[in-house]
Amino acid sequence: MSARRLRAALALAAALLPAALAAQPTGATRARTTYDDLQMFSQVLNQIRVNHPDSVDTHRLFMSAIQGMVSATDPHSYVISAARLSPEKEQQLRAGRLHPVPIDFRYAGGMPVVVSVSPGTQAARQDILHGDVLVAVDGRPVLAESAMELDVFLAGARGSSVNLRFERERSDGTRVSLDRTVRRERGDDETAVPVSEMLDAQTGYVRLTTFSNERAAEDLRAALGRLEGQGMQRLLLDLRGNGGGLVSEAAGIAGMFLPAGATVYVSEGRKAEVHDSVVVRRSLFRRERQYPIVVLVDEGTASASELVSGALQDHDRALIVGRPTFGKALLMQGFPLSDGSMMMLVIGHIKTPCGRVVQRQYREVRAADYYRMARAERDTAGLPSCSTAGGRKVYGGGGIYPDVVLDEPETAPAWLSRLAETAVHTRWIGGYLTENAGAFTTAAALAANPRLPAGALASFRAFAGQQGHAVPAGDEADRALERMLLRQIAGTRWGSTGYYRVDAALDPQIARAVAEFARAQQILGTGQ
Repeated sequence: MSARRLRAALALAAALLPAALAAQPTGATRARTTYDDLQMFSQVLNQIRVNHPDSVDTHRLFMSAIQGMVSATDPHSYVISAARLSPEKEQQLRAGRLHPVPIDFRYAGGMPVVVSVSPGTQAARQDILHGDVLVAVDGRPVLAESAMELDVFLAGARGSSVNLRFERERSDGTRVSLDRTVRRERGDDETAVPVSEMLDAQTGYVRLTTFSNERAAEDLRAALGRLEGQGMQRLLLDLRGNGGGLVSEAAGIAGMFLPAGATVYVSEGRKAEVHDSVVVRRSLFRRERQYPIVVLVDEGTASASELVSGALQDHDRALIVGRPTFGKALLMQGFPLSDGSMMMLVIGHIKTPCGRVVQRQYREVRAADYYRMARAERDTAGLPSCSTAGGRKVYGGGGIYPDVVLDEPETAPAWLSRLAETAVHTRWIGGYLTENAGAFTTAAALAANPRLPAGALASFRAFAGQQGHAVPAGDEADRALERMLLRQIAGTRWGSTGYYRVDAALDPQIARAVAEFARAQQILGTGQ
């Protein structure tokens, strides 16, 4: 536009503005009614149709308005338009004939953001982090506009792979693009309990990674039986990174530790049929499982795993240790629209037995901040509370707040993050294991003595240097590097079982949680 035309357009706008202002109602402002807003909507649509110079698809305008209206209700409701909906592919995915990528995405600012990666999968060992933004799939832009639609779009044959490009904002403010080849697999393809072992003569440790596996309760029951047979007198149940899944599995797992009739969770909504109270139907509590329990949680603990944590805390059955959980406990229902589109709408909230709302506050919060705050520092100020069966005060409204809050794990130094981003360690491990297979006999042996053989660090430093990466010298750098390499070697050599077994041996939070069993014993049974 020329300068003269721009000045003319601005002059016209300035001339029309007083008339527009004069048309505004004067006097006291009254509360607007739904009829007023529908009139305004009709006014806007009419002005677009009469004045906009381009031919406009009216249905597309309506769908944009509907999508905006639904997304304004909460961060989890969404609409899939009929033009992009693939009912056949969705049915195949739900029936198990197609497999998803094992990554949980949420949309923030119109972009798919990584919330979690299913533990125990190959993707969990590929440096895909919470907060990474998906920008391309097999070299093409992401067209999906909701998490459900993206899940269907990314699904494919079991074991097949897809190339995902992520954009990551580093702690120093710089950005980097990362390509990851991700195998399509379900988090429930493997056992929900990759690790169950005795940490000492009396302490059993179980890592429960998902509730989406229909065998989760069965897997846990079998693991507990093995540990009890080895003399377990107390249990450390690790739910970190467990993004939830089937609430039926959550109720079954609660029944292993709570008496029959104990409330697991309560659901509430606008309609009467949404209101429900789920209780333990079948219990193993009165027999052998009355030992003290410590449950380890973090910001990746979500949904069904939060319900189990909350129920055990409310009934004074377990001490919760770790970081505040994610804060997602909603009931959703699909509503078909007349044009073939689908609306997925939140229809209710879920509460813990004593009445805590688990769902994190999303009113007056931007979508991007809602997901960012899942990792933010939180305290109990302003959070709703209630009392446990034994009279302890517990907090909700922002996930499950631990009885013992641990410090957030230290952020990896920038040089170590760069190595992971470029997968230098992955390229080194294959050749190193080929040449040193005899040095790694079993995951149990490595977990018992989690150290690399002599010369391994020097070998990696030389390899990294050839790839253009400088690794700092010194004991601190050596130990950080060794911890990363040990986990990755265990995962490559023995899969998820080896990875989590060695990870447990290296994890300072586990040692910190074990130190809290005296307090767990103290609260046990106070509410019964």
